[in-house]
Formats: sequence, C-alpha cells, structure tokens
Amino acid sequence: MHPEARGNAENLLPDQLPVIHDRLYSLAQPYLQQPHQAANFRFFEPSLLRVNSGQLTLSQEHETPVTLGNSPHLMVISQHTQAHVSKTLNAETGIFSSLFLGFSPALIAGFYRDNASLLTPLSPLNGIQILLLDDELQETLDYCLHGLKNSASTAVQQNRLTGVLIALAERGILFMPRAGEPLGTRLTTLLASAPEFAWTAAHASQQLAMSEATLRRRLVEEQISFRTLLQDIRMHHAMTLLQTTRWSLSQIADACGYRASSRFSLRFRQRFGCSPADIR
Repeated sequence: MHPEARGNAENLLPDQLPVIHDRLYSLAQPYLQQPHQAANFRFFEPSLLRVNSGQLTLSQEHETPVTLGNSPHLMVISQHTQAHVSKTLNAETGIFSSLFLGFSPALIAGFYRDNASLLTPLSPLNGIQILLLDDELQETLDYCLHGLKNSASTAVQQNRLTGVLIALAERGILFMPRAGEPLGTRLTTLLASAPEFAWTAAHASQQLAMSEATLRRRLVEEQISFRTLLQDIRMHHAMTLLQTTRWSLSQIADACGYRASSRFSLRFRQRFGCSPADIR
C-alpha cells in the first residue's frame, strides 16, 4: 500500500461507533433522518444488511424488488450486485438506521479453502436474498460484531467473521470467491483503502508490483477503466460518509479525493441521480 494510504478508516457515527474499512471486512451503520433513493448502487463485496429502523428496498432490472424492514431478517447480497436503493423512515421515529457488513474477497477465498467439505453441495448466491435471522444466527452475528467493534486481533476477527460465513452456509447462503482474484478485484481493494489519495495508474501499478503498461493492458483485458473504477469507489465512499457521519459536504468531498465541492457534487449527482444534500 502507498505510504500515504490508510489500512483502516474510521469516521464518527451518530452513536459514536466507527465506520471501518479493513482488509477482512467493511462495517457501517447508516443513520438517516430523511428518505432517499440512489440509482445503480454497487456492492463491491459480498454483504449482509440488517434494518434496525425504517425500510430498505433494492430493485434490479427484470427482477422483483426486495424489501427489508425492521424484522428478524437479513438481506444477503452477492459481490458486484448493482441495484437501485430506496430507504424510507420509520413512521413513528422518523429515522432510518441499518447495519452493513461486507466480507473481503481475501476472507471469502480463505473460507473456501478451509471449509470445502461444508460448501460442496451448495450453489453460490447470485443477486439478493432475504434470510430469517433466527436466534442462533443472531447470536453468531452479535458475537462477531462485538469482536470487530472492540479492536480484536486480526486472528480473532477472522475467526468471528468465518463463524458468520459458516452460519450462513448452514442456511444455504454461500458467497462465491473470485477465481484467481482478477486484477480488478485487487485494484478495487487498493483504491478503496484510501479513496482520498490522488491515485494515478502509475501509483497503483507501483503498489501492485507491476509496470503501468502491464496494469493498463490487464485492465483492458478485464474491460475495466481505471478512472471509472476510482470514481465509482469514491462515490460509494461518499454515500457511506453522508449516511454515517456529521461531516460537512466539503469535508466529505476532501475525504473522497475532491478539492472542489462543486465538482464532487456534480460527480455524485451523475452517479446516483441525486445531490449529496438530498441524502441528509
């Protein structure tokens, strides 16, 4: 990783809990006081969502919309799923709040290696599914979250995250690893670790131990645009910060690598179909 890039990023939530981006997982707790919609939101990692207050709806083209409210259920989502997102407030409290937990490609790959016998009969998840949050799964998830939020060691974090993956597999939910970890996946992980950094293809290629020419050639082979991927990562990071911090728009723009708030707002509207101010 670049010396100026960060391995973890923590931002203040309304309840003082951090938003964490780690090499094993991502964890956030969106908190909104007005409804909002976003077009074509991309889940970069296999993810699970729990709604604590309000209602969440994900819509994909040619698919029936999937809705999750404040009930004992989880929404599980496969890697790189894109969906239109709609969040509505709880009628009584006027608040939307939820839990987001993403599992890194490296964690998923290790899980496959270590649990082959358990996973053989299962078909990987493709898209979005609602899963009952039974008592045992709730306990497993709470135990995992307690470890993640209390700065447990990497070994403990991996063990607890794996426990959640095993519990999901026992209920028929399996996240698919990316075979051979394509360059696009490695690049996404690198850029997402420090979206505020002034990334160039030259900087990224150095961190990935290859020449810039090789990086660009392999991205063409995978039909990935470096600039588009970087912008997409920054916009999704902005969406998370808007929902989980009290930062000003200029602070969020700066945290996403934009020195001009006007340019940041333009890119955000182009990506999600709404302005940053609309989220709050």
